[in-house]
Amino acid sequence: MNSLNIKRFKFILTMLTSSPAILLVYSPFLIFQTSIGTAIPLATGRFIDALAYQHAFWWTFSTLAFLLFLKSAMDPLLQRFICSRARAIETDLQFRVLDAAMSLHPSRFAEISNGELIAKLSRDTFVLGGFVRNFYPRFLQAVVTMVAASCVLYSRSATLALSFMAFFPLVLFLFLPFARRFTATSHRVRGQSDASFRTLFDFFLTLPLLRTLDAERRFADTPQTAFKELKNSNDESDRLFVCFGFLLGIILVGGEIAVLGVAGSLAAKGAIPIGDVVLYQILFITAIQSIEGVICLLPELASLREGIDSLGELLERTPPETGHIHIETIEHLAFKHVSFAYPCAATRPIIKDFSATFHANTIVGLSGVNGSGKSTLLKLAIQALEPQEGEILVNGHPFSEIDLAAFRRRLGIVFQDNPIITGTIRDNITLRDPAFTQDDIDKALAMSGFDVVVKRFPDGLDTCLGNTTRTLSGGERQRLALARAIIRNPLILVLDEATNHLDAESRKNVTTLVTRLRPGRLILLAGHDAALDKLCDMKISCQT
Repeated sequence: MNSLNIKRFKFILTMLTSSPAILLVYSPFLIFQTSIGTAIPLATGRFIDALAYQHAFWWTFSTLAFLLFLKSAMDPLLQRFICSRARAIETDLQFRVLDAAMSLHPSRFAEISNGELIAKLSRDTFVLGGFVRNFYPRFLQAVVTMVAASCVLYSRSATLALSFMAFFPLVLFLFLPFARRFTATSHRVRGQSDASFRTLFDFFLTLPLLRTLDAERRFADTPQTAFKELKNSNDESDRLFVCFGFLLGIILVGGEIAVLGVAGSLAAKGAIPIGDVVLYQILFITAIQSIEGVICLLPELASLREGIDSLGELLERTPPETGHIHIETIEHLAFKHVSFAYPCAATRPIIKDFSATFHANTIVGLSGVNGSGKSTLLKLAIQALEPQEGEILVNGHPFSEIDLAAFRRRLGIVFQDNPIITGTIRDNITLRDPAFTQDDIDKALAMSGFDVVVKRFPDGLDTCLGNTTRTLSGGERQRLALARAIIRNPLILVLDEATNHLDAESRKNVTTLVTRLRPGRLILLAGHDAALDKLCDMKISCQT
């Protein structure tokens, strides 16, 4: 077993032990119920013998009826139990994936698309829940059935028992090539499914704009192509499964005929009782159905392996290290020979060997043409991006040594595109931090000028915002972002084209606000506002 398979096995074991009731309660009861299922053919054979040889049959009939009733009564209880446990495991996995996504460094989100994250949260966790619901119970039933059936047969005929046990390895051997094909096909389907998720996510993000400009049909070919490729792989998987089912059916029919013929001839010679014909036939069918249930899940098992690998890509990532130095006040922010390049242009750094020190009570202005690295430099300053070379120091400490969570709570940022968080206006300003009082909110609203906007809404701060509810204009978004930044009493205030969508009066208010916020803070500005430019104590020219 290679290291990858060991890792998968450990993942499954961890998943099962996360719900101990499966191993401690469900498994013993399932083994008991499966044993009852194996005892039913034995009771049936004895009942037939009692009728055939005119013995008292009420006792065997009562035993058979009791076993049938007990097995039937346990079926829905065990099924309901394992389904509820599987759902709990799915939810636990979803929470773990969500936590792992939230622990990623902001710059790492470029490595995993939103569509892929959604696939991990929905499809992959569902596949692992399906393993608990389907494969694990069927596999356990198959093992118990084969062992119990072999023991029953061995008590009657050692030759039949050995033939019976030899049949199943032969069946499994015949289907090994299918297992490999299922794995390869599942891998292709998953890859194209991931591509479809990414394509659809990106397409729906831009669909409102495309629809407005009557251009949606010209871009629909991208998701349509992804759908066609996914269909082709699914068609191949379906053809493989049909062929697999046909071969399995042939083997099952052949096995049943062989068992019936051998048992019938033995009964005709008087070597075995008549009831044993039924016993052998039912035992064979029961065992074969158990094996069939496992084999038919081979495609699901291939998907399981892919799902484990997919979730492992995220869950096995080492959370970024964080230190314990608490930054109470900002003294200086120093860039030491910092270089940064985006993955799509790794050979052409947008920031190259940059060094500078920014002190508190200072307004730093970044200038340059679009694409010269102004926004990138701002994101490096607040750890939204990580440099490939060099280091950035806060009060002389690298980011790895400081308490990043506390530091991030004291950042104020206003970018060119300020996202609206689904929730109320209050949620968008406070980010649901209970430490902020109503006075803090009112002060932030007044300083940002967003109080005028809030007053227009009947529900005030409780007005819902988001993609599916009320939206704001560009200028209103800017003022909301300003309120969000101000309320945090930031050590570092980042304003990236903060006045782009504002009218003349609002731009003037932002200039006054920046002057007011200067004491005790480091303010980093990027943009083309002449009034803000005059406030700068230090200017950095960014060049492509």
